[in-house]
Amino acid sequence: MKKIFRYILIAGLSLGLMSCDKFFDNMEGDLSKVKAEDLMASNSGFLALLANLYSNLPDMSMSSSDQNSMFANGSRSTPSYGDGTTSFWSYGTIRSVHKFMEAVEQEKAAGRIDEETANAYLGEGRFLRACYYFASVRAYGGIPILDHLLDNEPIDSEKLYIPRSTEKESWDWVLDEFQAAADMMPERQDQAMRANKYTALAMKARAALWAASESKYWNRAPLNENYIAVKKKLTYMEASYADDYYRQAIDAASAVILSGKYELAGAEPANIDAAVSNLITLFQNYDTKEGIFGRSYKNGSSDSGNGNQGWGPNQVITGYLQGTYSVTLNLADEYDYYDSDKTRARKDGKIQTMISGDESTYLTDEKQFKADMVANYKHYNSVDEPFKLKDARFQAWVCYPGSNFRGTTINEQGGLVMPDGTLALYPGNNNGVVKNGVEYYPYGGAADENSFFYKLDKDINDSNRSFYCFQIRKGLDESGNNPNPQTPWYNMRYSEILLTYAEAVVESGMGNETLAAKCLNDVRHRAGFKDDVELTLENVLHEWKCEFAFENQWSHVLHRRRGFITQGTKSMEEGETTSKLTLIPLADLSGDTAQWIFVRCYPYNATAKQGYSGFFNFKADDYYQQIPNYSKNRIDPNNKQQ
Repeated sequence: MKKIFRYILIAGLSLGLMSCDKFFDNMEGDLSKVKAEDLMASNSGFLALLANLYSNLPDMSMSSSDQNSMFANGSRSTPSYGDGTTSFWSYGTIRSVHKFMEAVEQEKAAGRIDEETANAYLGEGRFLRACYYFASVRAYGGIPILDHLLDNEPIDSEKLYIPRSTEKESWDWVLDEFQAAADMMPERQDQAMRANKYTALAMKARAALWAASESKYWNRAPLNENYIAVKKKLTYMEASYADDYYRQAIDAASAVILSGKYELAGAEPANIDAAVSNLITLFQNYDTKEGIFGRSYKNGSSDSGNGNQGWGPNQVITGYLQGTYSVTLNLADEYDYYDSDKTRARKDGKIQTMISGDESTYLTDEKQFKADMVANYKHYNSVDEPFKLKDARFQAWVCYPGSNFRGTTINEQGGLVMPDGTLALYPGNNNGVVKNGVEYYPYGGAADENSFFYKLDKDINDSNRSFYCFQIRKGLDESGNNPNPQTPWYNMRYSEILLTYAEAVVESGMGNETLAAKCLNDVRHRAGFKDDVELTLENVLHEWKCEFAFENQWSHVLHRRRGFITQGTKSMEEGETTSKLTLIPLADLSGDTAQWIFVRCYPYNATAKQGYSGFFNFKADDYYQQIPNYSKNRIDPNNKQQ
């Protein structure tokens, strides 16, 4: 067995062995401090090197990709919009997988490992390689497909220069590799974080849905036909490809569903509070029933973590990164209401701010808001009242005005209606006003008790201000301000497979519609809804938005469906507006008791007053990234004409 460890050690060193978080539940520590003879002495050393290959996988940690969509933004950043798709281009990493697979083959041939064990390892290697290439194809289009080592080729050999396959050929190869990996790997692994048969099938379903969507919606954003890559079909898909890819997505997702190996955590909550609790817990500890693939950061080390601590609201975060991730009103409006706590049927989620119900007006300057307009706004008896019957996912995963996080009330407010009826909207101070023996502050609380939701001209602390009244909670450590939160990351959850199946059936007309409808509604029921909705594309996309907020998924949905907004159009997949929006909560002290109103507005730094004149425009070329070092590697570039 020593020979295989020696080869794998070389493969690991070619990556540069790094201190990586625990991928397998019995592996921990800094691999760079492990001696070679120790790695070659036990199966644990082998797994350590295999874990290093896992550590290079894309999409294996929380990121801010969804800030590129309408549903999130940097708290203090000018509203931005663009592609957040993770790419991959590292043939050094691919070589390391090939060295690993070569060593397995040699040990099998020598009789030092049996065929079953060898096939399991080879399947795992093919799975990893397929994941790498999947990230390459979705970002670059057709890629050079290298499936073997080139170590024996002379340095000047033409065989070292691999041309790009067409985009369709690349997608087909990735899907075939995921299937081959699934056929070779066991149904379960001894270590919870390692891929297995169903992980490979789940990834195949994801990749097949991506290829199908891109094919069907290619003409939403066709590339310039004079590009070299388009002429050679390196960046080219067409509608005729879609049905086969949808079929593959349906078959792969169905295999995972019917296996019975996975389930939704907290699938039938007793009430809304139970649903909220279940959904919070899901992102505190890795759930092996719902989690198909991901990573747990609970490795006993306080020096490594998920890296999302600074995304919480100012009141509960320390350091310069507090409140750096904001949630827009666009997303808040997407989350439905329950009609009541008892019946829990779906009710439209648009937050009511006006008595008339007309929610089409948004302030672009606080001076547009006049005292005589206050009577037109719906008044609430508490700042959190508009959110109490919101979808449990909103309550569990978003810090909203009046919510409680880590035992602290999140005070998000932008001013007062004074007792005499005058306005103090975004005032230059945070002076309290007493009403019925209670002191109310324009920004929700005294000093640091407010969540820094405001922006003032010439504000010396403007770097700490947020332009949005909603911030992220999902994935943050509920227990306290840990600079290295060890909450889990799900690369793939079972709910994704359910929605993948539902979307593929709706889009193609193939598969089992009854099962697809059940998949769609199972996801909703876990969120506390009791009613069933029809199996429609609109309803499926709605669940993608709500179920996977802040998990990098919505920006991926937009990418594969060519759903980003293009100039002069509105995308139904992003909502009714083409601007990122927020609310200004105001305490109204002009009546007998304090009440709250909510003003729809553009974020302060997205107004003409602040010199902002941006218009979101995602061009067709933006769906493909530029090929790295294409001239040196002698391959055709993207977005270049002959």
